[in-house]
Amino acid sequence: MRRLSDAPPERFRRRKIEAQMSPRLPVLAIALCVALPAFAQPAPQRMRVPTVTRLVKVFSELEAGLIAQAHSPDTTALEQALDPSFEMRVGAAPGAPIPRDEWILQARAAPSRPPRIDQMAVHDFGDVAVVSFREFAVQAGSARFARGRFVVDCWKRAGNGWKLAVRYVSDASSEGVTPPPGTVDKRY
Repeated sequence: MRRLSDAPPERFRRRKIEAQMSPRLPVLAIALCVALPAFAQPAPQRMRVPTVTRLVKVFSELEAGLIAQAHSPDTTALEQALDPSFEMRVGAAPGAPIPRDEWILQARAAPSRPPRIDQMAVHDFGDVAVVSFREFAVQAGSARFARGRFVVDCWKRAGNGWKLAVRYVSDASSEGVTPPPGTVDKRY
């Protein structure tokens, strides 16, 4: 019988351990090669919920109100929302502004379905606020949105409210337009 002091020398014990681990080593190496690329994958993008500033909310409601007022039987609400000197200038013909009365007729003739408005930004200069956004009208007889336009509205403070003073409109199609490198997509 063997006593504890008669245990095999250290080198025999090491060989026995190495012999037990040698079949596990290739399996472990393969498992690491397969698992490591999964850890290197980018984290999934989380859905961002846009935060709307107070002024964007206020002017979103004013813009939606213009459309509702244009199709209301009561014409005074729309006329009160516009400054007496209101005009609209179109990018294709900036030297030929559309006067207030003609704009009201065009607004009343437009489809009553509200357009989709996105990427609104508001710059407050005290008694004047400059509001810019993209607007997409719904095509007649379809749920699709037509080609968009870029709108810049200049609102003047009137007492506790606002009146639309000037509107600038241009085509907002992105055909052939690429943002410069390093541009940050800013949405509110």
